[in-house]
Amino acid sequence: MRRAGFNPGGTDGTFGARTRAAVEQYQRARRLDVDGIVGTQTMAALRRDGFDRRTTAPVDITGGNTRATNGTARIDNPRQGRGMVTGTVTVNGNTYRFNSGSSRLFSTPQGTYNVRAHMNSRSDAGFTRDGVGFSFVMEDPRRPGSDRFYDPRAGRDRQYLRIHPDGGGAGTAGCMGIVGNAAELRRFRADMNAELARNGGTYTLRVN
Repeated sequence: MRRAGFNPGGTDGTFGARTRAAVEQYQRARRLDVDGIVGTQTMAALRRDGFDRRTTAPVDITGGNTRATNGTARIDNPRQGRGMVTGTVTVNGNTYRFNSGSSRLFSTPQGTYNVRAHMNSRSDAGFTRDGVGFSFVMEDPRRPGSDRFYDPRAGRDRQYLRIHPDGGGAGTAGCMGIVGNAAELRRFRADMNAELARNGGTYTLRVN
């Protein structure tokens, strides 16, 4: 569940309330029957989505039934206030999971963004996971050159919006924190760089 981007709490060998809640969130995202039980269908979905420890395949949250639209991000559980959300983002034909927000912070606002390069490698805390660090700017297309975005939930501008690895604790301050191991994060970075190169340095991303 943790590798899939859903927080089951600490590892204590007990299938408790937080683990059950994480399983239910995953089932809801995969459009499975939501019962909080890791049965045959849920295990099969986890394997298809590449969350078996033996694989590092990107996530196809659609299960192959419908192809996720390139240049889109889908939030599983949109919030009107503070709180962490989870979701998927599709770049260069591959789909990855992300976390955004926290118990004290607002998540990435829904809307359309221009994505551009920022730092292809970085090592500062919060922007690195498993030794892989990077960040891409998310800016309001109505404000070229600025990564501010008005968030009506907060009643103010959100500044310094980025896409980066979900480093440290789960969630991030309004940015989009990509979930995955080192191989998955490198693949996401390569996919985003490929899109930027293909689109003249600016990539349109729609967050729904």
